[in-house]
Amino acid sequence: MSSFERYRAFDYEFPGTTLAWQLSGRGFESLRLAELPRPKPGPEDVAFRVDSNSLCFSDTKVVAAGPEHPRLAGYDMAKDKVVLGHEISIALIEVGPKALPSMRLHGRYIVQADLYKYNTAVGYAVWGGMLQYGVFDRRVQEYLIPVEGDIGYSTASLVEPWACIEASYARCEILPADETFWVMGGGGPMGQMHVLRALAMKRAGALPALRHLIISEPSRERLDAVGRRLEDIARDAGVALVLLDPTSPAFDNEMRAVAPNGVDYCVACAPVPQVVVDCRRYVGRYGVLNVFAGLKRGTGPVNLGDIHYDQHTVTGNTGSRLLDMQRVLAKAERGELDTDASAAAVVGMREADKGLRAVAEGTITNKIVLYPQLPDLPLTLLADLPSRARFDGGTAAELKAGRWSRTAEAELFDAFLRL
Repeated sequence: MSSFERYRAFDYEFPGTTLAWQLSGRGFESLRLAELPRPKPGPEDVAFRVDSNSLCFSDTKVVAAGPEHPRLAGYDMAKDKVVLGHEISIALIEVGPKALPSMRLHGRYIVQADLYKYNTAVGYAVWGGMLQYGVFDRRVQEYLIPVEGDIGYSTASLVEPWACIEASYARCEILPADETFWVMGGGGPMGQMHVLRALAMKRAGALPALRHLIISEPSRERLDAVGRRLEDIARDAGVALVLLDPTSPAFDNEMRAVAPNGVDYCVACAPVPQVVVDCRRYVGRYGVLNVFAGLKRGTGPVNLGDIHYDQHTVTGNTGSRLLDMQRVLAKAERGELDTDASAAAVVGMREADKGLRAVAEGTITNKIVLYPQLPDLPLTLLADLPSRARFDGGTAAELKAGRWSRTAEAELFDAFLRL
């Protein structure tokens, strides 16, 4: 039996300690890797193993804001610490006798981090996934979603960000008659998910009229990387991929050339209010502006008269609901959605801080998956993994092309797991 098979079967002795990244204040200098006693569950608790946790830009906002972050109001992070991470795939290793009846020993779960019933959140005032082993009380158990299908750990973790994407369309979907779809600020992980979703819908026949997919991004490096990654996918879907730099003097003319009557649907992934407001002039009559970026509450002017007479629909979203995550998980389990298409790099516990810095600085343009049980795995782009460990020939070829999969994950565990 391989190391990975033993791991999946829980056929090993759990350690007495756990590594955890603890944040005690503002800034990366307040983020420390600690070795703690592995927590024991109380009668109402469940103890869990973190199998994977994808890193999120929201994590870096907590690092930047420290105790001033709105989610941490009234929480003493200097004393109790914050353990970041909310895109989590876990397995239960102990179940207290008074835990919720739905909790299953060795069952796999993902977490809806926003515990809105209790006005708190996992990865904020409730310790999250940047640790190896943890404990959840009954509050969190209400927001655990069972993973029934035999999918990869990263596939499960990445359900959370994909659910945020799906939730943003819940009340205002792209229409079959829409010809032009624009993702403003589309060079980052979430922007690319919007693009991949639209292309998947085109391939499935749900968007027969879609002809142009515009990605605007002020970073030339990001724009080029997105082009290399998505050009063939767009071509295969029968869509022209248009890459534009909004800081270029030619941007206005380029936009008008692609969409002379304005775009049909715009997703704004830029967290700058005036930039989002300005982009509305490129939205055509009866068009949609989907405000997706992390804007601060109370910011940004709104001209209601223009929205009214231009007959625009403006919608906004942050996060997701339990229902959104359940729907996306079901799609992943049925093979209808490849959440792993968003993975760009992997990392273990000891270099997880480097992963967070890469997210904060935008040096890696898609999702980084943290594997807490592989502590010595360095931060590595998928394409570079074959140079660090032995992979099957076919798997290595896929990795060099930047594609992650359950097969690659299993081979990664066999290479780096130490039980």
